[in-house]
Amino acid sequence: MPPPMPHAHAPERKKKIIRPARQKNRLLARCEHGLFRAVFFFFQKLPFPLAFRLGENIGRLLYWLDQPHRRIGLTNLALAFPDKKTAERTRILRDSWLNLGRLIAEFCHLHTLTPDNIAERVRFADRDQWHGLVEKYRHTGALILTGHFGNWELLAHAHACYGFPVHIIHRRLRNPLVDDLIVAQRRLSGNAVIRKTTAGMEVFRAIRNKGVVVAAVDQNASGRMGVFVPFFGHQASTSTGLAGLALATNVPVIPAFLIREQGSWRHRVVILPPVEPIRTGDQAADLEATTAKFTAVFQRIVEQHPDHWLWIHKRWKRRPPGEASLYS
Repeated sequence: MPPPMPHAHAPERKKKIIRPARQKNRLLARCEHGLFRAVFFFFQKLPFPLAFRLGENIGRLLYWLDQPHRRIGLTNLALAFPDKKTAERTRILRDSWLNLGRLIAEFCHLHTLTPDNIAERVRFADRDQWHGLVEKYRHTGALILTGHFGNWELLAHAHACYGFPVHIIHRRLRNPLVDDLIVAQRRLSGNAVIRKTTAGMEVFRAIRNKGVVVAAVDQNASGRMGVFVPFFGHQASTSTGLAGLALATNVPVIPAFLIREQGSWRHRVVILPPVEPIRTGDQAADLEATTAKFTAVFQRIVEQHPDHWLWIHKRWKRRPPGEASLYS
């Protein structure tokens, strides 16, 4: 008997396609790349303590000079913390800029951090907990829930230095020359980079090989790539990628974040209990509910360390139909 034909009026489920970022004009890309390399190698040539303080001061300077991003940051903070006074929200934003400046300096010096000295900069808040999880996911693979929080670049680098390289899902930048340089840095310690446009098969292959895949859950998702879930009490378009992977692979989802200790170059890795996806049998509902659950975990770590998050990103850019933009 032939299979039944689909109903003529049944809506077809559209496949989600992740398109690569549109590349910049070649001349502009080369100029930008030249400037990026100059700054990058300048920072590399400096002694690390000096580079760290310079990065910090550049962050402080950008806080004052970059008015468009300052407005975005203050808008985000007003949405997230309406009960905090303006002075406190301003302090959080300034400290977030300082963190970004420190991150830039640390990123340029990643090559100096090896298995022999990583403990001087990064340690685990609970090393026994980490060992237990590593032994567990050594046989299953795992998904790491994280975001643009603290020094997210160093988090992955340190994990590899401690003997467990990860797979980082990466969206190619519009400038391919700068993108190549950043990807090379991310691979320094043995980590693998998975292009977001081809992530599906590569992620499943990594999981099948008992690998660890890192995914961020804190960026505005455009078009059909996102669902609206609460984030600080406001609907935020969020990628369902991590939720889809968790539901499809059944491997543990472990939240992990890097906490900077009192503005210094020392950090501790905080690992939270694994988060179970929600399974009701309704695929669309499970994707949305699991994405909301993951986002709530990320919100809690931002509430505890608000100066660690990248507030200058338009997290609530995409709005539900009929809602006006939150960024004037």
